[in-house]
Amino acid sequence: MNQLPIHQLLSRIQQTLAAHDQLILQAPTGAGKSTALPLAMLDWPEISGKILMLEPRRMAARNVARFIAKQCGQTVGKRVGYRVKGESRVSKETQLEVVTEGVLTRMIQQDPELAGIGLIIFDEIHERHLTTDLGLALALELQAGFREDLKIVAMSATLSGLPLRALMPNAVLLESEGRSFPVEIEYQAPGTQQDWLLHMAKVIHDALNQHQMGSLLTFLPGQKEINRLAQYLNERLDTTKYLIAPLYGSLPAAAQDSAIAPAPTGMRKVVLSTNVAESSLTIEGITLVIDSGYKRQASFNPKTGVSRLSLKRISQASAAQRAGRAGRLCAGHCIRLWGQEEHGRLMQADDPEILHGDLTAMVLDAAYWGVSALAELPLLSPANQANEAVAWSLLTQLTLVDDQRKITPHGQAAYQLGCHPRLAHMLLQAQAFDKGDNVGHHLGLAAVLAGILESRTLPRRGADISSYLRDARQGEVAQLARGYLQRVNGANHIDDEVYQSHPDEMALLLALAYPDRIAKGRGDHRYLLACGVGVSLREHEALVATPWLVVADFQESQGQSSGLVYLAAKLNPQTLTSELRHCVSNHVECGWDELQGRFVAFEQKRIGAIVVEQRQLQQLDSTLIKQAIYGLLRTKGLSILAFDDKVTQLRQRIALATHYQLAGTWFDVSEQGLLAQLEQWLGPYLDDVRRIGQLKSLDFYGILFNRLPWEQQQQLNEMLPTHWLMKTGTRARIRYEASGRALLSVRLQEALGLAQSPQIAQGKLTVTMELLSPAQRPLALTADLANFWNGAYVEVKKEMKGRYPKHLWPDDPANTLPTKFTKKKTLNNGQ
Repeated sequence: MNQLPIHQLLSRIQQTLAAHDQLILQAPTGAGKSTALPLAMLDWPEISGKILMLEPRRMAARNVARFIAKQCGQTVGKRVGYRVKGESRVSKETQLEVVTEGVLTRMIQQDPELAGIGLIIFDEIHERHLTTDLGLALALELQAGFREDLKIVAMSATLSGLPLRALMPNAVLLESEGRSFPVEIEYQAPGTQQDWLLHMAKVIHDALNQHQMGSLLTFLPGQKEINRLAQYLNERLDTTKYLIAPLYGSLPAAAQDSAIAPAPTGMRKVVLSTNVAESSLTIEGITLVIDSGYKRQASFNPKTGVSRLSLKRISQASAAQRAGRAGRLCAGHCIRLWGQEEHGRLMQADDPEILHGDLTAMVLDAAYWGVSALAELPLLSPANQANEAVAWSLLTQLTLVDDQRKITPHGQAAYQLGCHPRLAHMLLQAQAFDKGDNVGHHLGLAAVLAGILESRTLPRRGADISSYLRDARQGEVAQLARGYLQRVNGANHIDDEVYQSHPDEMALLLALAYPDRIAKGRGDHRYLLACGVGVSLREHEALVATPWLVVADFQESQGQSSGLVYLAAKLNPQTLTSELRHCVSNHVECGWDELQGRFVAFEQKRIGAIVVEQRQLQQLDSTLIKQAIYGLLRTKGLSILAFDDKVTQLRQRIALATHYQLAGTWFDVSEQGLLAQLEQWLGPYLDDVRRIGQLKSLDFYGILFNRLPWEQQQQLNEMLPTHWLMKTGTRARIRYEASGRALLSVRLQEALGLAQSPQIAQGKLTVTMELLSPAQRPLALTADLANFWNGAYVEVKKEMKGRYPKHLWPDDPANTLPTKFTKKKTLNNGQ
């Protein structure tokens, strides 16, 4: 291996690991951190035990292991091996094992001491996949609790925006130089009405003609765009001179190897890649990069329980990584298909997946580890709370954890299967069915269904999942299905009768995995899911007009009110009274009927948001009416109660007491706060309410004011009074506005002699004075009375003295006694 920048740092890294158990290494592209460093470490006596190196992608793990093994003069699987999901090349001789992060978490979960492991290297940690964050968290807990001798190295091309130092405060930080040649950056944005993919094809064609040496690497958001561009280029480029090579995660390993390998003699290669080529992979001969500037990101929607794949702009850090691919071997050229001005507006770095991803599998990992919240783990970033709450709720529904978020025996068995918790639950339930069923092929069918759902190479045959059974006899689906079957019961043969399964059996098993996606038709190829989300089928689908479905896969579309169903099965509603009866629950629903003008109640059988059947109740007790009132208010808001101004002012005062942190804890009187606490503050006063009119006539001021303890009532009246006593004896009203301003309206003559505006809330809030004319019309608005007397008052006096000559307009207002009378009456009264 040629001399690389990391070689200059090897002795310092070796010395650091001899004295410390944590190291953070920043090493830019081309430094050799992923290859030369682990190769050198194989011979370091400071590392006692096997080395695990984590790569964020399977493709990178395989290729890094092969490269290092080649440097050792061996085939992969001997001294250097790899282990990724569904594939392992290791042996008893293996000292360096390159793995993906998901493999590491399972290794730690199954052996919390990681016996025989001396060092864990986290490569490309800046990519912030879920499994990266979780793997690092578990490794740090393991090191702190079980293995003080374990060494951890966190490596990244950049530490910008990465809180590693905060998470690992005792780690030593070392920085390496990178090795890359200059890359000329050019910006060529498409026109506003131009198809960016066709624009990219033209840019590629022109770049190949302009730059006659080297191969070209493009970055595209996904397989769909890669296939479109490949077709376009194959029609326009001379295929005897140019080799079009797609590169993406689900591509067969042989095709991936072909894309990475050097171009055949006499040819130039055009690699069409997703972001898998952004880091860790070195593609031979690349001197040109064409970057679309796009990525496809999965964002989890906690309301629907699905992830939406959307097209997004990459970050500046990602753009720098992509451009750097052109300068690995010699000076290169990168063309960005966006404007230079837009580049400055891109995010500095990508958001970590823990902020927008589906956390279901991660939460099951956490439960298996023994924690009841992700916040209990030493994570680089806190998890998205809404997404985490949905994940715990689903695991509880599937009985993988209990109500206290403790993992159940069923959950432990599901975790061992190594697939998505939904599918694991389905597989185990299918196994249980077979034990009490003479037919006994539910498990085989569940394995096939899991294979179909997990396959990344499935052809499109419509939404009916039964159409895909033929694909399960061979290829990726068959391999996945046999793998699931083997994990559950050790068998790897799927009986032929599985492929002849009845749709009812498929729907039953899918309903076990997706109880929240049982769907009831509501006409016009539209359905309501149990989770409350609306979905629809394409009009030509065979399942259209089917009354009941189980939806295994649907996608939300931007700008569409309902999701589009991609995979589903016809559900026999009779199973809702037999095998799936646990999905049906009894409820009494009470609400306000606008047409009848009264409260009504129904006894319902429901599957989540779906009403299976209902009957109206003739008698409503106070408990039902209370529930109806709570529901009505939470649906339509507090405006139904028609709070008068006195109540509104009270709420503003209490809000200001909270804002200015007056002594004590003040209850939340915002709309959101009151709606959340209806049962506490309103519930006790609803026992005799039977009509909306009675509800509106309640004394809401008294209800809310009496919610305050006596001490707070006194404090509120003193610190945030409703009136201010003027020296004239007038009790001037103070109005509290939503903006936080306190407004005192009084005739200007009654404010004479006041040097400053009044202050309330322990001096934290200056009252704004609305000074009025003798006719009670606004003259001036000020929160700085001293400045007003010395400035704007002069103009006010000039204008008003002629209009109101009988009233006092003194030259020295700050030192004049206030009055509420005319000049004559003031003099007669001796003022």
